[in-house]
Amino acid sequence: MALLMLGAAVALMMVLGLVVDGGAKARALDHAGAIAAETARAAAATYRPGDAAIDPDSANAAARDYLTAARASGQITVTGLNVTATASLTQATVFLPLIGIDNFTVTGTGQAYAAYDPGGAP
Repeated sequence: MALLMLGAAVALMMVLGLVVDGGAKARALDHAGAIAAETARAAAATYRPGDAAIDPDSANAAARDYLTAARASGQITVTGLNVTATASLTQATVFLPLIGIDNFTVTGTGQAYAAYDPGGAP
């Protein structure tokens, strides 16, 4: 009987671990996507009216600053007035270290477009 209870307790802990850490992974994926979208926006915001395209050096500096502040890693790709960003986060697990999984890494992507209307309001 004690062995059965021990087995049930171990199984319950494993299910609890999957629920808690699985939920944390889903939240981390969402957060990585939001960081990537904001990184792309920050990079696209470096566009100067009158230029034919976004300056890649300025965009990379803005993206690096945003990623550093968000405690994430990633990169951007600038194509004309479009910016595509990726952001990666590492999330520690709560229950899964019991089976050897200490953390997981998630990646999100985002895009932004520098829209400029020369006759529009500032």
